[in-house]
Amino acid sequence: MNEHGPLSGQSDNVVGTEFLSSLYAATKALQIYPDENQVVRDALAQLERLAADLIKHEGGLAVWLAGSFIFVNDLRVRVDLTDYATLAALRELLRGHGIGRITVSSEVTRSDWLGFLGLVGHPATPGAAALETFEEGLAEIGVSVIDVAAPAPLFNPQGEADTIEAARRTYASSVKAARDMMSNMVTGKAIGARRAERAILGLVDQVLQDPASILGMVTLRDFDDHSYIHSVNVAILSVALGDHLGFSREQLFQLGFAGLFHDIGKILIPPDVLNKKGWLNEEEWDKVSQHPDFGLLLLFNVEGFQEPPYRAMLAAYEHHMKTDLSGYPRVIRRRRQGLFGRIIAVAEAYDAAVSPHSKQFAPSSPDEVIRQLREAENNQFDQMVVKAFANMMGLYPVGTTVILDTGELAVVVAKNPSASALSRPLVRLVAQADGARIANGPIRDLTEADPATGKVSRTISRSTDPARYSINISDYVA
Repeated sequence: MNEHGPLSGQSDNVVGTEFLSSLYAATKALQIYPDENQVVRDALAQLERLAADLIKHEGGLAVWLAGSFIFVNDLRVRVDLTDYATLAALRELLRGHGIGRITVSSEVTRSDWLGFLGLVGHPATPGAAALETFEEGLAEIGVSVIDVAAPAPLFNPQGEADTIEAARRTYASSVKAARDMMSNMVTGKAIGARRAERAILGLVDQVLQDPASILGMVTLRDFDDHSYIHSVNVAILSVALGDHLGFSREQLFQLGFAGLFHDIGKILIPPDVLNKKGWLNEEEWDKVSQHPDFGLLLLFNVEGFQEPPYRAMLAAYEHHMKTDLSGYPRVIRRRRQGLFGRIIAVAEAYDAAVSPHSKQFAPSSPDEVIRQLREAENNQFDQMVVKAFANMMGLYPVGTTVILDTGELAVVVAKNPSASALSRPLVRLVAQADGARIANGPIRDLTEADPATGKVSRTISRSTDPARYSINISDYVA
């Protein structure tokens, strides 16, 4: 039974996924076989059929890339684990030619497709001239019904302020929803889930539409109660990771709800114990370690679902268990920590480690935390989840302050959309090499090359502590 009716009936762009897979399959077939081979003919027939269906039912056909996403017409293609390798390979193939948009006319023929795909499968011209060379190739073979264009910039200067403001509103409403729901639990009021449901759906949609902006909100620390901030951050990081792994929108909602209320059991821990600075004694630790049990019981009382939110309850109970069950709560029967619990364990560990409000530890830089997660003992976290999380965040996550080899100071604002450039994120310049601050500094892609030399213009030398330079990270990314 569906736990949250508003998500029923949601579907992904199946035809779009099939078309992109067919586009890639036909390209690969032409790389291996001659035009008249049956494999090529079958692949082209499939491609033509799917393209014709899209043109007929949607009035046109356009494929475009935006960051790590692929859109067919104006609908983002949802990628699950079975399609991930194929669509990622297609994305990199197109990017190699400098292609960010493909527009196909209703007059396209098999001959046009053969010419276009042959060029796509041909080794790309390196550097900035790749797209120009591709366009010249289309003109030479007489293909005029398939147009290509460069990718749109990942950050649109005109729209950036709007997207960040939308992300801020979503973040603030989620913090308020968490605060109100937990306060109601403390005072014994009815615990309704509708408000939280709307907030979580907002987070999910923000992740699906603009993950860079909502991940930037994780750097915000200007709310009164840091426990609510932590809960919202864990929800954002968990949903973003679930999206990276190909979860459906309904699964992302369930994961977001689990992330937002994973620590709900802490409302039953005495505040003097919960907020104690420094290490806990044995008696205090015994109290804190009961919060997963309390969370499981509290979530039974949530109203507004047709059934109790079982996956959130399980995640609240399991997120401190560790993969070998050596954590807490201790269990008698052998079991496996659930996937939601494993995801939330990684997201929580990351946010706690970068937070300046930790009761026991000084914060670490985001890139250092990624390294620590990757090097953690195998029993601590699921290493496949950690690997996926590191891939999603990049080696230098959003909010990392870095010093470039040019001497400039910068803040990471987004992971590079290219999977092969995890060490070369997009950064906003903060200060020149002489230390002079840059007002409204430009965003730079660290894969950009100097046209004169062909070498990359900037490289990260090392990360640094933003406090050393009086930098408020959220001023640059949130």
